Amino acid sequence: MRHLTLALVALLAACDGPVEVERPLLLGNINGQPLPWAVPGDTMVRPLKITEGWILIHDGGMAERHERYERWFLTTPTDSQIIGGDWTHAGTYQWMPGRIVITYLSWSPGPLAPSQAVETLYVTDRGLTLRETGFVPPLDSMIRAFCAQPPC
Repeated sequence: MRHLTLALVALLAACDGPVEVERPLLLGNINGQPLPWAVPGDTMVRPLKITEGWILIHDGGMAERHERYERWFLTTPTDSQIIGGDWTHAGTYQWMPGRIVITYLSWSPGPLAPSQAVETLYVTDRGLTLRETGFVPPLDSMIRAFCAQPPC
């Protein structure tokens, strides 16, 4: 296992990218827009927003992805209340040339959670990029950029 870890660290260093084991990459933007990011097409007065997120690659072949979301609701004409939540999914990962593939262990769909049990994150010079497709118009895809120091 130690040789595998050393090989992974060497591979990461060779990529000149900021992806490191045990160093979180923060969600810096979605579709090029900074956080908080409002979901397009949401017809509520105050749309659902993604407010934070991160990816953490652990030593030993495990990874985690996390996001927090919120929406303000008017409770009276002069008052409002925030409703929010967050999720964190853990899984195993495989490092491949130019990408990391995460297979979630206890995946279940939910509000803005991963749309599939397996995700491919592409390594960039700034961090990782995740593209999800299959949404309803006006949103055909979500491209999330993760980096060590946002903005990405």
